[in-house]
Amino acid sequence: MEDAKKGFNKHAGTFITLATGEKYTREFRKHEKDKGKKDFTIAAFFGSAKLEHLLSNPEAVGLRIYYGLDVDGDGKKDKKFVIVAVDENGRDLIDTEKHLSKGEKDGDDILDGGVYCPVNCGPTPSPLNPQ
Repeated sequence: MEDAKKGFNKHAGTFITLATGEKYTREFRKHEKDKGKKDFTIAAFFGSAKLEHLLSNPEAVGLRIYYGLDVDGDGKKDKKFVIVAVDENGRDLIDTEKHLSKGEKDGDDILDGGVYCPVNCGPTPSPLNPQ
């Protein structure tokens, strides 16, 4: 299964322990605070229907999550996650022709618009986000 982690397939990735997840998220928060940031995105929630829609593409073997930055003139650079399905060759499954012909508002193969934390982190803290 070690080879599966390296390629673009349905088994890519590694499950980690809670202690490792806590370490990663704690170090990220510390890193951002050390850079002087007080208000920064630490996570985002995306609904299963949207994720399943991306994965319903018959060529999809997984998802790629890009880091993005929304600089819209409000003085804040909001971190974003841009999610797309990916095929076994590592190619983003984006129908560029559809985007060009129908306009940007009609795409259904590039996902953002999740529920971002710390704006809305849910009602209870978790070990990954002690708040």
